[in-house]
Amino acid sequence: MSDSSANGGEEIRAVQYLRAAAAILVVFSHTGVYTEQFYWPTPRAFGAAGVDLFFVISGFIMMVVTAQRPTTPGRFLARRFIRIAPLYWLFTLAILAVCLVWPAAMLHNLVTFDHVARSLLFIPHFNPLESNYTPFFKLGWTLNYEIYFYVVFAALLVLPSIRLRLATLALLFSTAAAYYLAFLPVEPFPHIYCNPIILEFVIGAAVGYLFLRAKTAAIAPRYAAMLIGAGSFVIVVMFDADDFTRVQTGIASAALLLGLLSREAHGRLPRSSTLLLLGDASYSIYLAHPIVLTLARVAAQALHVPVDQPLIGMTAVVSTLSLSIAAGVLTHLFIEKPMLAFLRRRLLPRARKPDVVAAPSLPRVSTRLDRRADAAALLFCALGVATFALGGKSHAAETKRSAPARLVHEEDFSRAGALDENFWSYETGFIRNREAQYYRPSNVFVANGALVLEGRAEGVVNPLYDRASNDWTRSTLCGEFTSGSIVSRRSMRYGAVEIVARAPKGAGTWPAIWMLGNDGPPYREIDILEAVGKQPDIAFTSAHGGPTLDELTNWSAETNVPALSTQWHVYRLDWSAETIAVSIDGRRVLTVAPRGADDPLRQPMHIRINLALGGSWGGPIDKSALPARFEIKSIRVYSNEF
Repeated sequence: MSDSSANGGEEIRAVQYLRAAAAILVVFSHTGVYTEQFYWPTPRAFGAAGVDLFFVISGFIMMVVTAQRPTTPGRFLARRFIRIAPLYWLFTLAILAVCLVWPAAMLHNLVTFDHVARSLLFIPHFNPLESNYTPFFKLGWTLNYEIYFYVVFAALLVLPSIRLRLATLALLFSTAAAYYLAFLPVEPFPHIYCNPIILEFVIGAAVGYLFLRAKTAAIAPRYAAMLIGAGSFVIVVMFDADDFTRVQTGIASAALLLGLLSREAHGRLPRSSTLLLLGDASYSIYLAHPIVLTLARVAAQALHVPVDQPLIGMTAVVSTLSLSIAAGVLTHLFIEKPMLAFLRRRLLPRARKPDVVAAPSLPRVSTRLDRRADAAALLFCALGVATFALGGKSHAAETKRSAPARLVHEEDFSRAGALDENFWSYETGFIRNREAQYYRPSNVFVANGALVLEGRAEGVVNPLYDRASNDWTRSTLCGEFTSGSIVSRRSMRYGAVEIVARAPKGAGTWPAIWMLGNDGPPYREIDILEAVGKQPDIAFTSAHGGPTLDELTNWSAETNVPALSTQWHVYRLDWSAETIAVSIDGRRVLTVAPRGADDPLRQPMHIRINLALGGSWGGPIDKSALPARFEIKSIRVYSNEF
């Protein structure tokens, strides 16, 4: 997301190639977000490392360009602002227009004047819709960091030595990151401006300093290959988006950059016009791809393309990835380049001599004192990053649990036409509590803007019937009722679950939204909502934990909720290592404090939603009330450990 020329019009191939790779990685990652229904056999989350690559490259380029083309802080900020803001504003306003004209097409966006205005002005703020810090155009979160880095770096341009600039930048950002580690701020400004990810700019600047001192050319080809291999391995295999461990991705990105710079210096990095073009277009690709992916998702739904099938899904992912890249290139050629040329011509008149500061001296021959000063500056930079990284790793397990959780899954059934089967699985059969229903996937469907779990009075034969079995789920030959139940495919620990739901009517119905650990000790369960038709206005909330099912500590609450089955209500679990809190329509109804590191209620659990009939608590079933529908309007899951 930065200019790639080091001096004059000369381009550094290594930087251009990595910018291209960074943009493609981000698009690939977002095919698992905007088009998550499209089948892909491997994880796509590591593609988010493209952002780390961009940040390291930004640090590198700012250090190199300002050393070789000296400028004033004001002119530097003007160039940066012209480079970043106009195209971002254009896409933000385009997203706003789509949200106003065709809101069902977009993933969840909150359209308010305050939210949009702060986003356009790069002002960090809390997104109340998603409980995170994303701006209106969600990809703009990275630009908040970029603009912040530019402002800080512009102030450092008054320092006469690039060595001093690097050391000061390392001191400022390491201190900020240490503050984050100590206090885990949740207010937008300190949360953004002190976040450990800012250390990636320092890492990139350190690589830029090495480049300016011709140290990258001194790396032997075999070591360059090792740096490239190690950096790629860490990014693909070890990527972690957690605030405390993401810096390792920045270090891996720096290793890639160092390796490629060395190969280029030794004439071993061939010129590719395609990669150079993609590098130039990387910012346009970054901003344009959400629209392409959104259109691909809408088109697949409208045409009923079975993108959940392996071959079709993989073809769709590759196609949308290619279309996103092509759209970005076209945007670069026909919008970004002409717009930048116009704005620079109108807003950046040729600098007068008083506008230019003297270039930092870069001695051709390193003296012993120079080498010691270089070593001291780089050591200071490395110590700042390493101290935080080590401190963060040693405390991460205890401190990150208090950090705001990220929105990791969302389904709005007023827009979605089906349950997301990449996230959910179905329960099938007779399952628990000697309930009367046989669970079937066909009893779960979307209708009238809601996910429906429908209980029916219909006969069913148990395909697992075993007359000799002592297990009632197998010894039962047939049943009179069917219903639906879904379970999250992955477990989560800590975060929030928010579900807007409407309970069914009728005696014998027993809907539930709950959390349950895997089979085996310790037993843990959190019931966000349970309701029984025989008590139509009571919502039951509880938590259970213990070594086994027979040795439980129980907490429970009963809440009077009028119109439980006729109105929509918001059921929410907020879960941390310190507190389990359940609220209904914003009112807290149950609070539990887990005790000790080994407390069962601090262990991972799966999300479950089901409509049971009868059973040990549901009681006699009123057949005249069937079919009964447990309706879900929306589901949101926030987590840092999912």
